[in-house]
Formats: sequence, C-alpha cells, structure tokens
Amino acid sequence: MISKILSFTLLFSVISLAQDIKPYKLDIVRNGKVYHQVASSFWASEYPSPVININAQKKGTTNIKGYDSLREKTKLKVCEVENGLYHPWAKKPNSVINFYTITAVESYDIVKNIPSDIKQNFILDDTKRVLKVGDKIINVVYGAEGYSQGVLRSNKKADILIDFPSTIFEENPTIFKQIEKSSTLEKNEQWLHLECKQGYKVFVEDKDLLSQKGIKEGEIRGYGDISI
Repeated sequence: MISKILSFTLLFSVISLAQDIKPYKLDIVRNGKVYHQVASSFWASEYPSPVININAQKKGTTNIKGYDSLREKTKLKVCEVENGLYHPWAKKPNSVINFYTITAVESYDIVKNIPSDIKQNFILDDTKRVLKVGDKIINVVYGAEGYSQGVLRSNKKADILIDFPSTIFEENPTIFKQIEKSSTLEKNEQWLHLECKQGYKVFVEDKDLLSQKGIKEGEIRGYGDISI
C-alpha cells in the first residue's frame, strides 16, 4: 500500500505544474452549446500523451495559434513560443504556463461512517482532517496508477485536495453516494496554456496544436522519458 501511495505521489509531482490548483467546475462552449465540466491542472494517465514537437531539433521560436480562453474557441491569435518538446515530462517548461484536462463532473457524499481499513486508502493534504459523514468529495478526476484526485468539502472548513484509489466509490456504494455526474463531451480535452513572446497568453488544445503547420508528434521512450 505504501509503495502505491509513493508511486502515485511521485507521478503527480511529475505531471502537474500547479499541484495546488484543485479540480474545479468550468462551463465551456463547444459548437454553440454549453457543457458543465471539470478542469484539472495536469494531463492524466500513467503515460500522458501526446508529446508535441515544436521544432525541438533547433533553437529559436515558432509561431503557433491559440485562443484567449479554453472556455470557448473563438478567434485565433498568433503566439510566438520557444522551440522544444511540449509535454508534462519535458525537461524544460519552454513557453508552458500549465497543462489542463477537461473532464466530466463526478462527486460523492459520505453517507456512512468509513471503516479504518477503507479510510487508510485516502491521502489528505491536511493530515489533521478526518473524513466523516456529511463530507463531500467533489470534482473527482483520474490521475494515474489506479488513483484519482478530488476536493474534500467539509462544513465550515476549507476545501483540500484528497487522493484515493479510483475504484473506491464503486466498491463501497453504501458509504459513498454519487450526487452529481455529467458526461456531456464525447471525449476529454487536453489543453496547454502558453506564454507568448508578444506579451500575452493563449490556450491551445493538444490536437489543434498538432494539426498546425510544422508541428510534429514526438514519442515516449519510457516512463518519464520523451524525445523528438
């Protein structure tokens, strides 16, 4: 159990540039329709993909196109970024401010006292906090290595991050009651938030960036190891 927790903790420290950003609800517009989603500040999976090669084989900068906001794909604007590999495992951040994933809404109520053998599976940011009936675990998102992350919401206490095995709610339906779930988008979305040489910032979806002229897909050679 300890080895799994350590593995998961190390993984999150690698794939997230903003570990303190809790998953949060976000309304987005796609093709004129509003979707209620959750945004998290990392790309999930044991081997997050794709690796995006922006002329990484040479020094300099490249012009790409992105949006002012990921909430809605409106007018594109040109963004000059550093050449390099763009991925959570990249050795240099290049022009990346952060990575984001847009997923479905999923939240739970704790409706029954949690036995100690189940409670020990939860990893809380605040070790003094205790899970109790009436608490909510909201904005659940998958991380990696069979673990997920959410936000613990308790009465009159600050929200904190909480990590746990991804199957824990399914395996204990009498303890955790699902209170909201939406699966509006057909697929999750992955975005990059980039700092432009022009002095402003843009958002670009991974698949949109890969479709732009001169941008290629790199490769994952092993855990934590990427190349052109």
